[in-house]
Amino acid sequence: TLTKKNIAYFETFIDEVEAIIIPEATCSAMIKHDWEVFLTNRGMHDWAERAHKLNKKIFMATEWLEKKTDLKERLAQKGKTIEETITYHDACHAKKVQGVHQEPRNLLRQNYAITEMSDPDRCCGFGGVTMQTEKYHFAEAAGKPKAAMIKETGAKIVSAECSACRMQISNSLHQEEVDVVFKNPVELIAEALRK
Repeated sequence: TLTKKNIAYFETFIDEVEAIIIPEATCSAMIKHDWEVFLTNRGMHDWAERAHKLNKKIFMATEWLEKKTDLKERLAQKGKTIEETITYHDACHAKKVQGVHQEPRNLLRQNYAITEMSDPDRCCGFGGVTMQTEKYHFAEAAGKPKAAMIKETGAKIVSAECSACRMQISNSLHQEEVDVVFKNPVELIAEALRK
C-alpha cells in the first residue's frame, strides 16, 4: 500500500531529524494517527508499530513552535503589533484527533487580540470529498452557522491550521457575505515577525 511505501520512505531519514513539522492538521493527523489505526485494523501489526515509531517526531507547526522553540517569547517581545482582531477555529483534525488547540492561540495572542467565537471546535463542514460533492448540502448546513459565529465576533481574520477548513470557511463566509479573511496561524506569525 501507499501507506507502507510512505513509512519506508520516512524511515530513511527519521533518525537524522529532530521533527517533521506540518502546518496542516489533516495531513499531520493522517501521518500521526490514521496510518497506525489503518494498519492495525488490517492486522498489519508490524507496520503499525513502524508507523507508531514515526509519530513521536510528527508535529503540527504551531505545536512544535510553541513547545520546542522560544518563538512565543520572541513574539512577546514585539508586543501587540497587529491591529486586526482575529478569531480561531479549532480544526477537527487538530483538536479532536491531535489535541492541538491552545498552542496556536498561545503564539497568536502575543501579537493579536483574539476574540473567541461561541463554538470554536464545532466542525466547519468540510468533511472530505464526499461532503464537498455528493452531500454538499450537509457542508452548507454546517458552514452557515460557522460563518455566523465568525461574524458575531467582529474579527477581521479567522485562522485555523487546516487548508480543508480554509476552503470550507472561506466559501461559507463568501456565501453568507461575511467580510472576514482566512489565514493560517503560520501566516499570521510570519506577519507579526515582519513588523
